Amino acid sequence: MLEGYISKLKEYTKHLHICGERNSYSKTDPDATFMRLKEDAMLNGQLKPAYNLQHGVDAQYITWLDLSSHPTDVLTLVPFLKDMECHLSFQHKEIVADAGYESEESYVFLEQNGQESYLKPQNYEISKTRKYRQDISRRENMTYDSETDEYICSNERQLKAIYDRHSKNRNGYVSTVTVYECESCQRCPYKDKCIHGNNCKTPMEERNKRLSISKEMKQKRQETLERITTEYGTQLRMNRSI
Repeated sequence: MLEGYISKLKEYTKHLHICGERNSYSKTDPDATFMRLKEDAMLNGQLKPAYNLQHGVDAQYITWLDLSSHPTDVLTLVPFLKDMECHLSFQHKEIVADAGYESEESYVFLEQNGQESYLKPQNYEISKTRKYRQDISRRENMTYDSETDEYICSNERQLKAIYDRHSKNRNGYVSTVTVYECESCQRCPYKDKCIHGNNCKTPMEERNKRLSISKEMKQKRQETLERITTEYGTQLRMNRSI
């Protein structure tokens, strides 16, 4: 059995140059990535080697196509637009896409590229539910003081910015996330509703509420939300669905 594991490890190591930036490969098609497909004949959610095919459509005409190895759509928008502009003689000024394409990288790229974003926020549908609006753990349901850069929770306690951290995605985009923390959540009657995460090793009585927020993402999402809810934005999203 051990020899079999060693043989399989050598096989994976041998194919690392094929896998590249992807996290999987297939013997039958080394350029494909294992993905969960919507059309699953076995109806068991089994991973299958596939490609992520992207379509760019304008007035019901396909203007560009792209094959991606990314299993999800979130990292495909920027490379798609860059590749399209290298081959077409014009630039689309309004980019409409569903929630799967929303990211800080996409927002920033569109702004810098002189294009208006009509990306549907990932929390757009759920944010309209009563459960979401009554969830006191979410920063959207807390009061924000822009002068002091603090959030005020349901128990009127302050969550102050304690540090910034940086993260890089697979496209190389670096985002800055600000971490806010309450000075003390001791004896707070809302603690069980506000602090989640059962896998944390710190006992609940010793934990304080934390928020991790990208200010850039927060601002760009709000600007886009206001844009897509206008009459014109609603019409654009309706046309995309058609």
